This record gives sequence, structure tokens and C-alpha cells, in this order.
Amino acid sequence: MKETRTLRWGGARIGAGAPAIVVSLTGPGPAEAADQARSAVAAGADVLELRLDLLDGVARALGEPTGADGSGGSGGSGEAGTAEACRAALEACLAVAGAGAPLLLTCRTRAEGGRVALPDGDYEALLLSLLEGVAGTGGTAAVAAAVAAIDVEVERGCLAAVAAAAHGLGIDVVGSFHDVVATPPDARMEAVLSAMASHGADLAKIAVMPADGADVVRLLGVGARAQARLSIPVAAISMGALGAVSRVAPVFGSALTFAVASGPASAPGQLPIEEVRRVLALLAP
Repeated sequence: MKETRTLRWGGARIGAGAPAIVVSLTGPGPAEAADQARSAVAAGADVLELRLDLLDGVARALGEPTGADGSGGSGGSGEAGTAEACRAALEACLAVAGAGAPLLLTCRTRAEGGRVALPDGDYEALLLSLLEGVAGTGGTAAVAAAVAAIDVEVERGCLAAVAAAAHGLGIDVVGSFHDVVATPPDARMEAVLSAMASHGADLAKIAVMPADGADVVRLLGVGARAQARLSIPVAAISMGALGAVSRVAPVFGSALTFAVASGPASAPGQLPIEEVRRVLALLAP
């Protein structure tokens, strides 16, 4: 078994012992995200994931509908939309930066279960612009101190470029892959996790949808084998009610688990943070 590098995100050690508990902040605005952040930290969250795609300001800038009637998208892809989305994202980051837990910045695309439909080039440009903003001075200094990691979807083809930019700022990278429909073959999942490691990710995350218990078992096996083989921490999640066990099974070595505090779940099958903490304590090896 290879020695796995441990990450330090604020006061959380990632990849050592029980999985760190991440609570996603789902907006829809900076004030709401800040309220969710305070509730999550009070409930014991180790990491706060700011879901940028679920913020109305970001979605609007990227041309996504935000109104109750499905209207409101007035931005669009391209340089202007990216710049506006970056400003909205940094505003939200600043609102939650002092909540007391490190931030994982995520802009989930619609292709992987998120809100925004971005061409790969625009997705890369947004993440790079966001990192440039985090590196800025003045009002974003608090953001720079709080941001521990950024999520990069490996299927978008920009993991290596974004990882290089993030590492230059001392920010870790979570390589991610989501299949919200099925659980791919083992070889496919293992290849995806290996690709994340080889392209500069500091943590490899895979989340898939099971059709039955056998899919959950396969996912857990893939995660355990990858954790033994790779030199970076691995997070392997089976979504939905069927996959709930994957969120509270520390023996398989998953470095992160995602739970719900005061806001809505950001993915199917997330459990209340109080229950996750209780079960992890019971099952800790």
C-alpha cells in the first residue's frame, strides 16, 4: 500500500482517519449562503463547499434562468459573462469566508448534475478567473485565507491547467467525476480516478448513481482499491438512498463525506450532519 498524502484544510486533516464532513452551501445568494455556513459550522462541519452554480448571481451571469418562472437569464458564456460570474462568486466567498471552516469552491456543470450548462472552454475560463480573483488584494484577502481547495471536473479537460494555477496560490484541487444516471464499469471508474491523480489533483472524488446493491458494493470496492493504490486521498460516493452506506462507511477509506445542515441537499442521498457524525463515530475502526 502506498503512503497517502494528508491534506490540511484549515483545521481539518483530509485523508487521515475518518472522512471529513463537508456541507454544501446552496445559496441562492451570499446572505443565504452565509447563514447556511454559520449553521453548518455550528453543527460540526469540517469543510464548507460553496456551490457557485447554485448562486443566482453566478447562474444569471452565465445565462441560466433564475426566476421562479424560469426566467432571468441575461448573461451568457464568453468573457463578459465569465467576469460577471466571477464577481458574483467572489462576493459570495467573501460573505462566508469568516464562518470558521475552510472553503471548497465548486461550480458543478449540468453535465454532472449541476445547474449551469457551460462549454468546456468557458468552464476553464471561469475557474481560472476565479483563482485570479482569489489571489487579488483588498476585499478578497479574507477569501484567499479561507479558500482551501477548488473542485475541477476531470471530464472538462482542464484539470492540469487549473491545478497548475491553483497550486501556484497554495490551493488544493479536488478532481471530480459525477454520473447521476448510473454506476460505470469498475475499469472506467478506476481509470477516471487514476487520471485525476496524473493530472495534478490533490484529492480524487467520484460520485455515481447505483441501480442496486451490487452497484454500491462495486463503488466501495473501487474506492478502497484506489485509496490503496494512489498517493492522494480518494472520495468515493454512491448517491441516492441505495448508496447512503457509502457516506458513513469509514472502513473503505473515503476521505470526504457530504452531509446536510440547514440548507437543501446538493446531491441525492445526503444525510443530516448530526446523523453522519453519530454513525461515523460508531463505525470508526
